[in-house]
Amino acid sequence: MSNWFAVLIFVAWGCLVSGSAAPGWGEEIDDPLAAILEPELKPAIQVLLDTYRTQRRYSDEDFPLGPERYGQFRTEIVSRLAATLRLEDWVVRDPQGKKSRLGFRDRVLAEIEHHGVRMEIHAVEFAETGLVVPMVVCLPPGVQRCPAVCVFSGHSRNGLRDLVLDLESYQRGAAVRLARAGFVAIAVEKIDTGYLSRDGRSGIDEAELATTWLHWGRVTRSHQLMACLAASEILAVHPRVDETRIGATGVSLGGWLSVQTALLSDRIAAVADFGRKTMSVSPNVSAAEYPGQLDLCHILPGMLSLCDRNLLSLAYCPRPMLAGHGRKDTGSHREGPVHYQQLYQSQYEKLGAADRFAYHIHDGGDTMPTEVVIEYFARVLRR
Repeated sequence: MSNWFAVLIFVAWGCLVSGSAAPGWGEEIDDPLAAILEPELKPAIQVLLDTYRTQRRYSDEDFPLGPERYGQFRTEIVSRLAATLRLEDWVVRDPQGKKSRLGFRDRVLAEIEHHGVRMEIHAVEFAETGLVVPMVVCLPPGVQRCPAVCVFSGHSRNGLRDLVLDLESYQRGAAVRLARAGFVAIAVEKIDTGYLSRDGRSGIDEAELATTWLHWGRVTRSHQLMACLAASEILAVHPRVDETRIGATGVSLGGWLSVQTALLSDRIAAVADFGRKTMSVSPNVSAAEYPGQLDLCHILPGMLSLCDRNLLSLAYCPRPMLAGHGRKDTGSHREGPVHYQQLYQSQYEKLGAADRFAYHIHDGGDTMPTEVVIEYFARVLRR
């Protein structure tokens, strides 16, 4: 440290201690501008909220939509999502058997036995981004083809480990439990967490990556959804998997990833979404109360101008969906019944598909209700 910098720090510290860091700091000053400007101005946050509420393309009040209008809504949401995330080349429509055309390289590093389940450890390379993402395929006993489920991680320091190693985590080791129940399951690392963190096993680099990727020109969700889409293709080509019966599930962020993967890929035949049932901009929130977008990985540039995130997931309708939240998750319990459960039920009914939607409120918080999820996939994926 140079001498002048050390002196500067010493002087600044002295000012802080003495309470006189700079003239007028913390003191009232004569302000002849305030009386003139304040009657003419609104806080920028208030202008932003007003703009969102008056100019967003879709709101809850627009639903349910009839089949033709809903089809237009779904097309607009999905095309904008693919475009804003620059994932047009990753969209899977009308897949033909086990053949995959997505641009990744999958390597099986090893096979192990753990928790009584055979596990394949995969390293999935993405030349487009430079990432190598770890995934684990958990296999049920036997050699026959089975239905399969993609399991995506929620927020955690541990990510993948919560899905395949720690059966008591809030994610309940969901991939292992699904394999024990007769499904092939693939668990995908959260790309700013766990084995991909700077610690290399347990850590979170979400803010650092989200802000720098945004500065570069691509958001975290784009990279994460590449991994999720690749996982569904890995299942589809796996010899133990019936590629016509693949589901997706997750809790917290994992629930959102499940739905968004399904929006971009026809491989996904059913979703169990236990993402938190909260809004990006809560209804009637004031400028004084508005906290901003605290979860950087949920920022999808341009999507909020179309609708809030509850309607983004509604674009998955009318394919089979189980959604839900925990009663002890107060934010979800406040917003979920009205802005998800009732809204989705009405839209599924309008499209003549009421039997394809179910909503489950469990007694926990923001946790994965594995028993409910397993029972759901056993019902909709086993024929």
